[in-house]
Amino acid sequence: MLHEQPTTDWQPPLRIVFLMSRFLDGGIDTVLTEYLKHLAQDDRFQLTLAIATAMGHLEVYAREVPKCVNVVYFSRSKVLTYIPQRRALKQASPLAKAFDELVINPVRRYKARKAIEKLAATTDIFIDFDCCAYSFLRPIHVKKIAFFHFSFAQSMQQNARRMQRIGRELEHYDRVVTISKAMKAEGIRLFPRLKAKLDVIYNAKDPVLIQRKAAQIPTDERLERPFILAVERLEESQKDLTTLLRAYAMLREKFGREEWLYIIGKGKSEAELRQTAHELGIDDRTVFLGFCANPYPWILQSRLLVHSAKFEGLPTVLVEGLLLNKLMVATDCPTGPREILDDGKAGLLVPVGNAESLAKAVNRLLSDAHLQAEILEGVHRRAADFTFQTVDHQLKKLLER
Repeated sequence: MLHEQPTTDWQPPLRIVFLMSRFLDGGIDTVLTEYLKHLAQDDRFQLTLAIATAMGHLEVYAREVPKCVNVVYFSRSKVLTYIPQRRALKQASPLAKAFDELVINPVRRYKARKAIEKLAATTDIFIDFDCCAYSFLRPIHVKKIAFFHFSFAQSMQQNARRMQRIGRELEHYDRVVTISKAMKAEGIRLFPRLKAKLDVIYNAKDPVLIQRKAAQIPTDERLERPFILAVERLEESQKDLTTLLRAYAMLREKFGREEWLYIIGKGKSEAELRQTAHELGIDDRTVFLGFCANPYPWILQSRLLVHSAKFEGLPTVLVEGLLLNKLMVATDCPTGPREILDDGKAGLLVPVGNAESLAKAVNRLLSDAHLQAEILEGVHRRAADFTFQTVDHQLKKLLER
């Protein structure tokens, strides 16, 4: 029997540490779980997920992290995590917040700094996935990659001083990953010194897994109604569900649409949005479904997926809509929707904050069978661009030694 000769080019697994300030239920968290699932299938990588502050039962996606991924926390005692958990639930008093910032947070930061210094001895690459560890990573002499998930221009508009500081800190990373071409262009315009470091990698999804989850239809009579669906955080500083509610009122009154409006998500603007729905007289047909760990059956069963925001990075729900072959209407905000929907070929785009345009676009797409066929053809063409099969080469090149 012939025996295989030992190869001389064998290399030990690349030791990669993903850094997160906390691990909750947002878009960045779901994207991270997709990366971990994908990379965990490759024995060339040894993965660690390092979370600065343990959030207990609020870590709803923790069960989706592959078992082979080593998960570590920098701060997990009740003393260090109680107020952050209360803040995440919007249940911390102003006094508690001030005490946490002045007394407890310096301790958490010290522990994070020491933990990262210790990890560096056994790490080949740090990936700062929510771009919050730059001050801890600056003195670390291993490969460092940052993922930036938001519009540079919008972030600059919101807080110029903070964004200028982040721009300077990003210069200390080996690579900076943006999640759309438009975002990269913003980065080059605002921070020219980052030009050689900037990459674009779309937030990819596993279409087989999404379709499998979409088939797990819960027993819920609300799924049997005709409905339009929005899936987004109820946070009006970034999102714009107020415009969607006004558009839905027009759809009911002006166009006589019978579809219900379902909204999946949670956030601090929920009470305000419920009040708006009541004032518009649509609260009897508007359903706030709250957080949903598996929104895919709802997306699949919807008549149309709608997304209304003031600014984005690369809205994950529109990518999921592509992979589930859905009709979509989105506001043309910076950045992401136009790029995902292929300049309107894979979904209709409307001006930000224009309820009438949004209502007309939704009604048109629900009413015009020829337009539906055109859009779904565009959806089919575009969907493959947001799968790991397409982005895998870029990802592996980013991680190469």
